[in-house]
Amino acid sequence: MKYLIVFCLLLFTGLGKAQTEIRKSSLSTGGGSAEVGNIKIVQAIGEVAIREADVGNTHLSEGFVGPDIAQLIMGIEDYEPLTGFLIFPSPVKDYLHVQFDATGDYQIHLFDLTGKLIYENSHENTRTLQVDMRRFTAGIYLVLLVDKSNEKAVSVKIQKQ
Repeated sequence: MKYLIVFCLLLFTGLGKAQTEIRKSSLSTGGGSAEVGNIKIVQAIGEVAIREADVGNTHLSEGFVGPDIAQLIMGIEDYEPLTGFLIFPSPVKDYLHVQFDATGDYQIHLFDLTGKLIYENSHENTRTLQVDMRRFTAGIYLVLLVDKSNEKAVSVKIQKQ
């Protein structure tokens, strides 16, 4: 019933709005989204973000919802998804490797599941990155890769053995 009320509130509040933008920041492997007109509800199951939605200047959230990590790191509001890379191995034991299709200026950020930044580094004019993972405990981590010159970013979940 609670979800129906929230959905109806979003539906009727947003009918007069021209555009609605949802930014999702979640470490979940499951979930989904529903869209009616210009209203979109995003939900994740079992991890950091439960759901969040924006309609005009109204923001609704439930659970432990954090800001868009890439937006915080890059300091820009709009960015394109970063493609053309290979990250391996996962699970990783000693060294995490990233190979890009093109040479560029890249940043790498490593977050634990609490959202704490535990590693960051910048590399210019390169196609490869390497992170020594031996000092980190076993678990799940979020890797944020940023192409600084093209304002592109992607987050990838990895497992440390």
